[in-house]
Amino acid sequence: MKITEGAVNKINEIMDQQGGGFAGILLSFEGGYKLDLVKEGDEGNYEKLVNGEIGVYAPAEHLSRAEAAQIDFISEGPTSGFKVTRERVGVEESLLQQLQEIIDSEINPAIASHGGVINLLDVEGKRVFVQMGGGCAGCGMADVTLKSGVQERIRQIDPELEVVDTTDHASGDNPYYAPTKK
Repeated sequence: MKITEGAVNKINEIMDQQGGGFAGILLSFEGGYKLDLVKEGDEGNYEKLVNGEIGVYAPAEHLSRAEAAQIDFISEGPTSGFKVTRERVGVEESLLQQLQEIIDSEINPAIASHGGVINLLDVEGKRVFVQMGGGCAGCGMADVTLKSGVQERIRQIDPELEVVDTTDHASGDNPYYAPTKK
């Protein structure tokens, strides 16, 4: 776990702006990453990562990912924000590249006619995190596309791979096939 000086400074600034009383930050992963403040007294609900500069906590199920993470604060031009990256083991990096090639050359062209797109977010062990976009977000057939199309093709690489959809389908703006309301 590494945290840059810029990130520490920004986290301290945010905690001060919020009135203090925080034990540190919570780093969690479910496809992408999420940073939250941890109030003093609530830190017992999480695992603490060894970091001398600021309290960094993670849910037990995200601990291995958090331990390999680097948190930075980027301020370039009109945009600024936290950037969390993590070191990957060689097998994960190779699998990530292989999956991205399949998504780019096979899966996305197949669903493009419906205005859909699959974004590969991350790989952790045997879990492949994807986000469905375009016409797939909110589509009533998204689960079928994911299980019968995306997951089936990905499991040709390794039958033990599990595809995790992180899409917020409830907020789909323009689904290709809108589910019926009951």
